[in-house]
Amino acid sequence: MKITTLFFLILLICTSCASTKIEPSQWQSKAFKAHNFNRLLVYASTDDKALQVRFEEKLAKLFSEQGIVPLKMNELFPEIEYQENHSQEEINEFVIRCKEKNIDKVLLASQKSIEIDTVRAKTLHNYMNSLEPLKMTSGSKNEEELQYDEKEIITYTIEAAVYDIAKSSEDKPIASTTLKATNPKSYNVLENKLLKAIKKLFKSR
Repeated sequence: MKITTLFFLILLICTSCASTKIEPSQWQSKAFKAHNFNRLLVYASTDDKALQVRFEEKLAKLFSEQGIVPLKMNELFPEIEYQENHSQEEINEFVIRCKEKNIDKVLLASQKSIEIDTVRAKTLHNYMNSLEPLKMTSGSKNEEELQYDEKEIITYTIEAAVYDIAKSSEDKPIASTTLKATNPKSYNVLENKLLKAIKKLFKSR
């Protein structure tokens, strides 16, 4: 009986360690659902130039397969460099330059936030010494004296938003897809998940 109980306890701990989690969500306005896209500027907003080029290439391939002519930011406006904060004047100038090239729709992909939390790990050490799931006696150590195994949980929020710069008087998207990823195994996993989410967003119109 004790061996069986210990086995299930270890199984519970090992299962809990698989903490990778990706939550997708998307939103569409009526204008997005009704619009027929012909041309679309794709922009991967990042200070990593190699990542920008690679992701915009993947986006271009995705939209070409859907009959949409993709225009890549790194080719069309290579002089515009990544900044965390663009002034409203810079944004207005960018919109004017897009309109001069007959571009009225822009897809902008970016990382919105990174959150790092430190929590108690679900390890055998914590269960046996501190978490006490099957506490039998009252003579335990003072809580302040206990040493915990801890781990970091890193949550990335990345988003792709579509803007209609021809009609919108506000800086608001007409559609967006967002991924909230906890402890992703690799950046490639996030890239591929975001591409699939963008493809789903446009297919669901």
